[in-house]
Amino acid sequence: MSAAIRLGGTGRRGTAAPLGRRSVLAGLAAGLALRSVPALAHGSIGPVKPPVGVPDIEIVTNDGFRGPLRERLLGRVTAIQLMFTQCKSICPIEAATFARTQDALAAMSPDGIQLLSLSIDPLTDTPEVMGAWLDGLGAKAGWTAAAPAKADLARARAFFDGPSDFGEDHSTAMSLFNRAGLLVWRTPELPAPNEVVRLLGHFRGERQEVAWAPASTPGR
Repeated sequence: MSAAIRLGGTGRRGTAAPLGRRSVLAGLAAGLALRSVPALAHGSIGPVKPPVGVPDIEIVTNDGFRGPLRERLLGRVTAIQLMFTQCKSICPIEAATFARTQDALAAMSPDGIQLLSLSIDPLTDTPEVMGAWLDGLGAKAGWTAAAPAKADLARARAFFDGPSDFGEDHSTAMSLFNRAGLLVWRTPELPAPNEVVRLLGHFRGERQEVAWAPASTPGR
């Protein structure tokens, strides 16, 4: 993934270069400037009622887990975003959102919460490649990357993906799951990190009123 941020491109795969944390955070500022563009995730934005479970999708993760995605979701509140490690356009901005979300979660205790970057390129994104991608982003425990089995890619995209307002290969919205592994919320595209943290905190069991409210200060 190149450190250069190219918005509104085709999102086509190319040779990935290590993406430094400074470049990631710089990309976030550019991404937040796009939040004024109306965005629609796959399905409606906001609460998913009734909550729904994920279809049968086998995954492999950077830390060696192989098995059903459903099993990986149980017991923790989870935010899932789509990506692929060789993406040179929108994925660095998505990664910046998770990096800032991770930092904010550390300040409020991240117990019971996980971040999962789900690849749409299982042929390229092996556990080793995904691990190197996360290392380049400064990812800590609680942020993992996974790729579906090739046979399950279409099923995964049908569940998580949708049209991108930025002309990309995939949606930049996030899907949020409760501890039971049920989809309970879909965000707009390129959600602000503070809103993601607030929603994850709520679904972990904290008493907060949940309503989508765009951040008044980008990146906070």
